[in-house]
Amino acid sequence: MLAIEAIKYTPNIVGYTRKEWLKCEHIIIAEDERGQMLGACLNYDFAEKWTKIAALYVFDEFRGRGIGRSLFYKSFDDATNRHKNVYTISRNPTVIKMMNELNFTTFDSFLNFPDRFQPDLLDFYIHSLQWLASPYRIQEIVRKQIAFPSQQDFIYGLKSNVKYC
Repeated sequence: MLAIEAIKYTPNIVGYTRKEWLKCEHIIIAEDERGQMLGACLNYDFAEKWTKIAALYVFDEFRGRGIGRSLFYKSFDDATNRHKNVYTISRNPTVIKMMNELNFTTFDSFLNFPDRFQPDLLDFYIHSLQWLASPYRIQEIVRKQIAFPSQQDFIYGLKSNVKYC
């Protein structure tokens, strides 16, 4: 997949393997009228009531046209329609701005995990450990730390679409 290769050259997305992309059931693709891929948004469910907007990527030549915004909002709407809460992580200022527009609860570390979502904290720890258990991901984290030094910190975002007791 072209997006998997292109993601290797951005500091803002750690990346997912081809196998992980193919396994996902909720990928949203932006295409032009000729069927050329402009960008993609990888989303997947974890735990009972959570989905993760995991990778949002628009090819360089198509940026600045609202494609990323459209992919993010469609991903959010898809999760909402499926009655899932939404989790995302980014250091891209545009994505962080969209999190704020959609009233995500944002935080900068799991040490600052919001009280309101504490009942789901174990699900997040399990998900994070499973996510980090990928040799590909560990390699990409190290490689990107070297290739893209001094990047801003990631911001975590949570949005509740499911009622909490």
